[in-house]
Amino acid sequence: MTKNKKRKKQKKKLIIKNDVLIRTSLSIFFTSLFIVAFFLCGGAVYFYDVVVVSEFKGYDFQMHVIDVGQGDSLLLKFPNNETMLIDAGEEDEGDIVTTYVKNFLKQEGLERLNYLLLTHPDADHVGGAVKVLQEIEVDTVFRPKVYTHDELLEMDDTNVMESTTLIYDSVIKLIEEKGCNVIFNEKGLQYNFGGAEVEFLSPELDYYSSTNSTSAVIMVTYQTKKFLLTGDADAEIEETLIEEYGDYLNADVLKVAHHGSNSSSTTEFLSMVSPEYSILCTAKNKDLPSVEVINRLRAVNSRLVSTSSEGNFALTIENDGISIAEEPQPIFDIALIISIYVLALIFTWGIRSNKETKKKDIIRDNQIKNDI
Repeated sequence: MTKNKKRKKQKKKLIIKNDVLIRTSLSIFFTSLFIVAFFLCGGAVYFYDVVVVSEFKGYDFQMHVIDVGQGDSLLLKFPNNETMLIDAGEEDEGDIVTTYVKNFLKQEGLERLNYLLLTHPDADHVGGAVKVLQEIEVDTVFRPKVYTHDELLEMDDTNVMESTTLIYDSVIKLIEEKGCNVIFNEKGLQYNFGGAEVEFLSPELDYYSSTNSTSAVIMVTYQTKKFLLTGDADAEIEETLIEEYGDYLNADVLKVAHHGSNSSSTTEFLSMVSPEYSILCTAKNKDLPSVEVINRLRAVNSRLVSTSSEGNFALTIENDGISIAEEPQPIFDIALIISIYVLALIFTWGIRSNKETKKKDIIRDNQIKNDI
């Protein structure tokens, strides 16, 4: 091989080497930009099954509203680090609730769920409790005075409510199997969890004509703020609450009953509660909340916060006021970020300038001639 050919071959190798080096450097540069944009813009959120609201991590008092569609699920953390899950949505939402609770407990450095409160036996409130009880250790369960068929066989009292749903029966059976401490929901129960007061305002009776009326209505009070949580309590229960508690019902936060159904949230009740914030547990593209209830809430100047629009969100008390945080959302569409990244790589490796193309074509042609 002549010196001229050697020089050409070395030059060709050098050109290829420099070309690969430049393209590799550009790829590393674009990849670095992509990684920075991906994480800074919250792209990792797209890969989480359930996003826990972490804005109030470590706060003494937290109330998390878990998005379970047209169902209820609230998670409370009290100042003594005890936790309470109130309802768990439909059975299909059990995985979401369980994952949220697990991730929250891990975030707070806690190991167990101290309390599970089932407000009433409807499937959109208790269904997900099956998964919760199967996967999370629960100390105490508050349950409705609604009994399964097996329980009724062991009772003499016939003036009690019997379960009409299989999922509720499954939940009660699982509670027994797990050996949880059981407390029946009833008016007058009061607890203090590290300075946070929890009081049951209803149910007062052992028998009602509808399961919604059996809903546990509780008032949670911490510092100067009050949270009124109503399950699916209907207008009849609201009227009773007004008669028995009057101005005591005035609260800073109201969990609107029955997903904003017109069967609850009467004008008189909302005027008495007069909440600064109203929580609506609803799904998108559903008939609830009703327009009438929305108008009544706006009439008392309450700010509406809904799972259908906010997803998961959390509330706490700070600076003598209520603070709300939503689950983190990506600032930009991750699909857009990925598209830009892919285009950058295509540009780097697939597009060459005319001058560079001609140069490489000449080298290739000369190589072919030499080979011939």
